[in-house]
Amino acid sequence: QTSNAENLPPQTLRLLCREVSLLSADPPDGIKVFPNDEDVTDVQVAIEGPEGTPYAGGLFRMKLVLGKDFPAAPPKGFFLTKIFHPNVGPSGEICVNVLKRDWRAELGLRHVLLTIKCLLIQPNPESALNEEAARLL
Repeated sequence: QTSNAENLPPQTLRLLCREVSLLSADPPDGIKVFPNDEDVTDVQVAIEGPEGTPYAGGLFRMKLVLGKDFPAAPPKGFFLTKIFHPNVGPSGEICVNVLKRDWRAELGLRHVLLTIKCLLIQPNPESALNEEAARLL
């Protein structure tokens, strides 16, 4: 796994470093961000399972991977913790519109993380990657 950091323009890297350190210092509720000092394009995250959902009490590790086209292209999201969810594929990939057609560069990583946390509360059957989990909705 090579770092994408060297493929990003210095200005993008600076913005990214600032955003990741802000997120780790002041994370959204129920979300912890662990900056990767070796590779800023690999953002490690832990999301607490929201109360009142089947995920309550769990801690779900995930990562955002930022490609060389970031922020023009959205980051890719993956759950590292095994999770049974309609919008999470067998290898942990997360299907959510903000990581696809609804992405805009100005949204930022905080918005992405909040959207993924909301997905744990309210799955989206329209973009199901796990048919079995989707049938249970």
